[in-house]
Amino acid sequence: MRAFPRAASNAIFFLVSGFLLQASRVAAQVVIDPNTIPGHVKQIKYFSLEHRTPDQVSDEDRQVIQARKKELTGEALFYGYDITKPGWTYDQAICPLMPDTILLHYLNKFPDDTQSQFTALIPQAAGRIRIVPVLYRNSAPYSPAVKNPRNFEIFNSLVPADVAKKDADPEGNWLSLGVCYAEVVGSRANVPDDPGLDTATIKAPVATYRYDSKTNERQVQFSDRDSPKIFKIWTISLNEVGRVTGATNEDYDTYVARIVQAPEPKGTITPPPVKVIPEPPQPPSTVTPAPPTSM
Repeated sequence: MRAFPRAASNAIFFLVSGFLLQASRVAAQVVIDPNTIPGHVKQIKYFSLEHRTPDQVSDEDRQVIQARKKELTGEALFYGYDITKPGWTYDQAICPLMPDTILLHYLNKFPDDTQSQFTALIPQAAGRIRIVPVLYRNSAPYSPAVKNPRNFEIFNSLVPADVAKKDADPEGNWLSLGVCYAEVVGSRANVPDDPGLDTATIKAPVATYRYDSKTNERQVQFSDRDSPKIFKIWTISLNEVGRVTGATNEDYDTYVARIVQAPEPKGTITPPPVKVIPEPPQPPSTVTPAPPTSM
């Protein structure tokens, strides 16, 4: 398993999670995980944005989607996605930091177990629909969505300047800012408040905010329970006004503790070593005649 990313050596301070406070400020979901390690009083909670199926989309948003369907189809086709073909589904992610944008995830799962995916960003009013390519039949674009500078620019243009600056502050909704970026580039982030309460993510870091006083760079890092066997670690860099300047996400195998009883080796009886000490040589003996007997 790879080592987790470390903070920059010149980071002056870091703030560890304001998880529940963040969740209370935004339209987010906090889900309690029943798989918390037995015996713990505290239960693990997951932070994520609200997601809506097509039937749950508000009437206002549905009217916008329908009115711009032709434009949406053309923009998607330009990037290689033909949503007029069967198999395409979508859901809506509600990002409160992008109040003027409808964020849709489009997905098509093919019979050969591959899938294509992209994000559509539709302005509530006038403005161009933006497409973020994520997957083409399981293949990522030449420049992966997470790291593509074009997507930094798209995200930065959709989050109002005052909101971005406020939420890039330690007291702002920095976790929501990071999770919204993850959603734009195709993820559906589930952030645990205390990964150590789940044996599968026991080695994952908690959501963390870092600030570097030398460069004024901010960094948001959080874990994302991506699947039963994988979790991701997201690291999103922001400048002093809250604009995304870099992003990475790395996959890690979930950790499962195993106790392995090694078989005992077959024993062999070895006699103790015997050391033979030879008798030291004796000096030559002499024969002394008996004294004469007196008469």
